Amino acid sequence: MNDKVNRTSPVRQMFSPFRDLNFSLLFMTTVLSSLGDMLMDVASGWLVLDLTNSPLSLGLFFAVRSSPNLLFGMVGGAMADKTDRRSLLVTCYSLYAICGFLFGFLIMSSTIQLWHALALIFIRGIIRTFEGPARQSFIVDIVGRGNAMSGISLNAVGMRGIGIFGGAVAGLIIELFGKEWPFFVLSAVFMGAIGFIGFIRGVETKRVAQQHSIWRNIVEGVQIVRQNKIVFALMVMAGTCEMFGFSFAVLVPVFARDVLKVGAVGMGMINAFRSGGGLLAGLALASLGDFKHKGKLILGMFFMFGGGLILYANSLVYIMSLFFMGIVGVSAAGHDAMSQILFQLNVEEDQRGRAMGIWQLSIGFGVIGSMTLGTLAEAYGARFAQSIFGVIMMLIVTLLYVMVPRLKEL
Repeated sequence: MNDKVNRTSPVRQMFSPFRDLNFSLLFMTTVLSSLGDMLMDVASGWLVLDLTNSPLSLGLFFAVRSSPNLLFGMVGGAMADKTDRRSLLVTCYSLYAICGFLFGFLIMSSTIQLWHALALIFIRGIIRTFEGPARQSFIVDIVGRGNAMSGISLNAVGMRGIGIFGGAVAGLIIELFGKEWPFFVLSAVFMGAIGFIGFIRGVETKRVAQQHSIWRNIVEGVQIVRQNKIVFALMVMAGTCEMFGFSFAVLVPVFARDVLKVGAVGMGMINAFRSGGGLLAGLALASLGDFKHKGKLILGMFFMFGGGLILYANSLVYIMSLFFMGIVGVSAAGHDAMSQILFQLNVEEDQRGRAMGIWQLSIGFGVIGSMTLGTLAEAYGARFAQSIFGVIMMLIVTLLYVMVPRLKEL
């Protein structure tokens, strides 16, 4: 099957998963749920900055959002291997919609306080630890391991592509209608995602893990980390990337309001360019098929991520900041997709849900990065703090390249 995939032209390879109706339906689900995520991220970040006027509070907010990954990441992966993944996704999207409605209601009634936002974003984070492994492993259920790179990369296209629209619209909705309306819109969007996933039929997988208890599946997930050196190396890479790379989202509202002085609409455009870069990365990866140098590619994406953050942090012109954010978007989305692909391809078929649980656990270390970045920005300014994190990323990937040579061979 892999030989056949490799002989396919890049354009045909890019869109080959769409020949399966179930993948097309799941792709539409991804597009809608990602629009909901973007509305939540932009609106909640702006809300917290408006409530507190503090970069440190933004760091706390994003740390609370990430912390459930540390607490429940392995549980989410075990659930993805134990239960019906389609039903698990429906449950998660329903809970997302409820969280959005509660956010909007509290803002509209003028009762919203910081602790409300922290509590709701923590609950949303818990839901995400179950939704992430279920969605990523469900993709490979549909397209198969031979098409995993195209399927997961196209999923990234759906996520980032709608983000171009979603980031800008979130800022516009805030300016025109108020801070509560992005949350009401995202609730409706997640209900639409449930509608699409309800039409998916005939994806059946028989997994040994379905016969085991959740606890046994969690224990076996821990054993994967201990015994599989590649998975452990990927876990270290994902964790450090989340700490020093993806934590940049903490300071986007600060850069928009205080550094670049472009307001909520300008903040939406920053997120839109980030998503645009992610869209390009997803399309490029999808066209590669079963690419033979995945390890070198993920290391290169890591390095470019750090360099892009340094350029973005030190840009003095808004237009150039958008361009550099596009570079960040390319490398961030590329690293994210490659990480998810390599986690699933380096474990047994029966372990893919738990592999994604390990990835979910890894990104939970973003708690450390979010708090540290917010603290540094509070004390020394946003530009300095973001630059330091970019430099650290470039140093980390250099060490990984030298000390873990097997990564280059994946």
